Amino acid sequence: MNLPDKIYTKKEVERAKDTAQVVGWLQGAGVVVGGLVLWNLLGWIPLLIVVVAVGWLMVKLLGGGRHKDEEVKE
Repeated sequence: MNLPDKIYTKKEVERAKDTAQVVGWLQGAGVVVGGLVLWNLLGWIPLLIVVVAVGWLMVKLLGGGRHKDEEVKE
């Protein structure tokens, strides 16, 4: 049986959640700032093409999708 090495208090868990949320906000802000810098350096048309291509790849890779053989269940 895999038991945790340490039992965390509720305060420690809440602090970890808050820290993770702040880190997520900082990462999101970094992506936005980086995108704006790229927008200014490259121009909007090439950047738009790259964003659409990356979005399409992410949908294909992470979306799973349906196989043609599967029945549609409602």
